[in-house]
Amino acid sequence: MNKQRHTIIYFVLTSIMCLSLTYSKLSAQENILFTNYNNNKVFINPAFSGSTPYMEVAMGYHKQWTGVDGAPKSAILSAHTPLNNRPIGIGTMIYSNEIGILNETGFFANYAYKIKMSKRRVLSLGLQAGVVSKEVRWSEVVTYDPNFTGDDPSIPNMDISNISPNFGLGAYYTTPKFHLGFSAPRLLQNAYPNEKDFSKSINFEFKEIYFYINSGVILNINSTIQATPSILLFSSLNSTTNYNFNINFTHTKGVSVGTSFRSGKYWSINTGYEFNSKLGISYAYENSFDKLKRGDHTSHEIFLNYKVSLKKSSYTSPRFF
Repeated sequence: MNKQRHTIIYFVLTSIMCLSLTYSKLSAQENILFTNYNNNKVFINPAFSGSTPYMEVAMGYHKQWTGVDGAPKSAILSAHTPLNNRPIGIGTMIYSNEIGILNETGFFANYAYKIKMSKRRVLSLGLQAGVVSKEVRWSEVVTYDPNFTGDDPSIPNMDISNISPNFGLGAYYTTPKFHLGFSAPRLLQNAYPNEKDFSKSINFEFKEIYFYINSGVILNINSTIQATPSILLFSSLNSTTNYNFNINFTHTKGVSVGTSFRSGKYWSINTGYEFNSKLGISYAYENSFDKLKRGDHTSHEIFLNYKVSLKKSSYTSPRFF
């Protein structure tokens, strides 16, 4: 009981530290964000790679503002695993994000080195490197002027794209019941191509780097139910601070239900089910408290997670961490 009390204290103090940074005016931003981010922490922190005792493959899809033409939609496929008998974790991912005529595709490889602080406490340091492709599909521009002939010098007559590198780093501290992560998964700014100047596809501005802080705990409600509250905070020096608070309740039979609240007055209902020790599925329904301003447009997200044991014996580790 004392250990769980200490874990709660760590999480509360971390959450207070995170929320104290959100006093600035909150607003939306263009970074890709999945509602139930705990399903795929490799995307926000390379140091998470190999932090589980099994290999995990995750596949997710997020559709924002259903019914709105050109609304954001994101997809990701990732995998990570520890290397047996070595303090190393590796991972990889490929993702796609579309907003109207803008399309971004990224491929990254992760490396994490694990430092054993004590018998059950580990600090991981991670690096990632990859490439990002950005495309502007001018051929898909729709005009509503019946007299428009297509001869507008401000609208290129072809699709344009570029490919440029990017890098990231992170740190991840974990115990059996608590975790705390800090990361900057994109150190460079990948710009969309300009027809007049293809060379300005990459830039480095420290004030434009987005930093992420993620923390969570596992709490035993009783012998069959666990609660897993967590918080994600992310911001750059030139932007406002964004947060996402998530809490899920999971039964030993594999059924989970929870809710999320994030900046911009968004809320979601999260559900999930683990068919067995290897395969799990989760779904999130998201909407906004501010329907008068945003309209009654819902968002949907689905994730599949598959775990592969690296040893002959089965594992019973939960999927929260």
